[in-house]
Amino acid sequence: MPVDPWKTVDRFIDAVSLVTQEKHFKLSLQTLARSLGYEFYAYINNSFKSSFALSNYPKEWQDRYFQKSYQSVDPVIEIARRTMAPFTWSLEDRHFRRQQRRGFAREANEFGICSGTTIAIPAGFGHTSFLTFASKDPSLESQVRLDDVSAITAATFTHAFVTLRRPRASASSIVRLAPQEAICLRWAAEGKSMRDAATLLGIKYSSARSYLDNARDKLGAVSLIQAVAIATRLHLI
Repeated sequence: MPVDPWKTVDRFIDAVSLVTQEKHFKLSLQTLARSLGYEFYAYINNSFKSSFALSNYPKEWQDRYFQKSYQSVDPVIEIARRTMAPFTWSLEDRHFRRQQRRGFAREANEFGICSGTTIAIPAGFGHTSFLTFASKDPSLESQVRLDDVSAITAATFTHAFVTLRRPRASASSIVRLAPQEAICLRWAAEGKSMRDAATLLGIKYSSARSYLDNARDKLGAVSLIQAVAIATRLHLI
């Protein structure tokens, strides 16, 4: 009997409405992916310099994806952001055959990520999140085709859970703060001014300002408030 995608998503909604623990949510998302005929799921919240992922992709691939900044060349993210509509893709598509993307496509294939369905989600404040169900099958012949309503519903519930529960990332973009940068940011998170932080650390005001400016630049933030928010989300402070 053919799988009814809406009933499958409906069961996912029921599960997510009840779970409170991160491990149970991941299990629900994995169950949804497999019920639709996919091996993998990947939720990515992407901003300018920081990205957060929750996925059951092989850990080595997740780390490599961010270490090599593949989010900047991944055609799936480019298309999803441009169209803001659910779509299917395959490594056999022409988008993956362009010269600058061949290495990315080859490595994805090595980890069994050959095709999938991706849904973009407006994440507020200029950010976009993406939910992907991926398969080792390059043709997507055995996968259930999600209609737009069920796809967007699944993605929205996933984004809502991540936003409200803030589970720990399975991978994230590599942002490393120097100890003094992290300490100054933490004092800012505690409501201290740059001058207060300098006094507390026994350093010059200009040094505290330099540490915070460096941290803001590394995080791709336009303000100290945004830098604190990003660093907190990435568990850096």
